[in-house]
Amino acid sequence: MNTDKMLLLIETALKTTDVVVANSKNYTENSEIIVNTKKILYLLRKEVQNNPNQINKRVLRAAVDLGMSNYRAFENTPLETAISNISEFLYHSVPHYKDLDQLGMDFGKGDPI
Repeated sequence: MNTDKMLLLIETALKTTDVVVANSKNYTENSEIIVNTKKILYLLRKEVQNNPNQINKRVLRAAVDLGMSNYRAFENTPLETAISNISEFLYHSVPHYKDLDQLGMDFGKGDPI
């Protein structure tokens, strides 16, 4: 995995999240979808920085969730593109990423991510 590129994509998505919030009538910094998006992006960044060759499976599953939710929640915004770029990069860089299930209802339950 190209760690520098992945970190750049994550940083771009985090900054884009702030821009979307600043320009949105629908989202605030405390909106659940924004809080969860940032949480996943921060966790993914931490995993990429600390363990790029063995990223925590639950964090990757949360990234799958993020990739799926962005089409509904952030459709036609720059954040949709930023998250799609992360999903595409993971799909091509992490061999088992494409086979992972969404974290779904497990988010925040059981083993913490």
